[in-house]
Amino acid sequence: MAYADGRVFRGLADGHVVAMDARTGDVVWDVVGADSKAGEFYTAAPVVWEGRVYLGNAGSDYGAIGHVRAFDASTGRRLWSFDTVASTGEDAKTWPNDPARVKAGGGTYSSYALDPQAGVLYAPVGNPGPDFVRNYRDGDNLYTSSVVALDARTGVLQGYYQLVKNDFHDWDVAASPILFTSRAGRKMVAVAGKNGYVYGLSRDLHDVYFKTAVTRIENADAPITPQGTRFLPGTQGGTNWYGPSYSPALNALFVPAIDWATTVKLGDPDTLKHDPPNPFIGSANGFGTQDPKDKRFGHITAVDADTGKVLWRYDADTSMVAAVTPTAGGVLLTGDTKGNFLALDAASGRVLLRKDLGDPIGGGISTYMLGGVQYVAVAGGMKNPVVDTDSGPAWVAILALPAQ
Repeated sequence: MAYADGRVFRGLADGHVVAMDARTGDVVWDVVGADSKAGEFYTAAPVVWEGRVYLGNAGSDYGAIGHVRAFDASTGRRLWSFDTVASTGEDAKTWPNDPARVKAGGGTYSSYALDPQAGVLYAPVGNPGPDFVRNYRDGDNLYTSSVVALDARTGVLQGYYQLVKNDFHDWDVAASPILFTSRAGRKMVAVAGKNGYVYGLSRDLHDVYFKTAVTRIENADAPITPQGTRFLPGTQGGTNWYGPSYSPALNALFVPAIDWATTVKLGDPDTLKHDPPNPFIGSANGFGTQDPKDKRFGHITAVDADTGKVLWRYDADTSMVAAVTPTAGGVLLTGDTKGNFLALDAASGRVLLRKDLGDPIGGGISTYMLGGVQYVAVAGGMKNPVVDTDSGPAWVAILALPAQ
């Protein structure tokens, strides 16, 4: 959800975008922003700026095409729309020119970043479809598995950077990019993909200052075969859901990652059918078979925000998908999918606190002060087939530092 001017805005799984009065919960407006019959649905929180609500649909794996859209915050009227699968100009030539082959993918699963001074919106874009059949869609397949920069007022494309060309591992960009100014004075974009790398990019997305691995990378170029191909990162990522965070004091980026291999078997091409909202992935075993759980790991990697040099790495025996929150006091807050809330020394990665909260932690972590007491809110409870976690209902735990 997003909040602005006394209203709460959210996208729903059925493709509706709604605005509610924050005080009463009454619906102010309710519009259809995505076509659920075409495999489109919402998973991200909207961004609100200058009276516009920005939101894009997911659905890359179900035959949908992604659309980044702006809605009028007062009425819900659609103001502009940008398709993340190129359909005109030179970029459209990165897809096969064959009417028998469907162009699909490019869903946006996570929230956008906004540069209010430049009026530029940065959207993380998902994988092409079908996920695992690269020769069905020869070419780079713009603008899938990319970060795109759009004029926030008009929706006109300002630039893009494609992390994975002709993606055939489901290595989309499924975590939000962040904007920051580094110690060297660079205005930068940091983005981490499911392909296992974090990137430091210029704001126009033309320059790559660094590309640093944050998990193991194996068999990245090996073709998917009917017998099965094992690769790392697996289809879970890499970095999924929560992306990098930045500490100005340390000039460091902190990146969560999953380290768990997947084996995917290529499906019979005669059975490949575009029939949204049914899956359009092209494999014989869904999103693959994961290695055993005792081979599932995760990491938090700290890198220099100007050079990409690895400063330290925290290794876990489970997936790391929760937010990674640095504080001005030099503490880094996160959690793991075994239910451990973690406080690390942001400069060294040393564990300062490990507290078992019971259920997997895969949500946001924020800190605030109230009445002279510093609190930390942790969103936990996660029953999720992607990272294979089981849980009771979702919850929020509130922890407090001792009063001074």
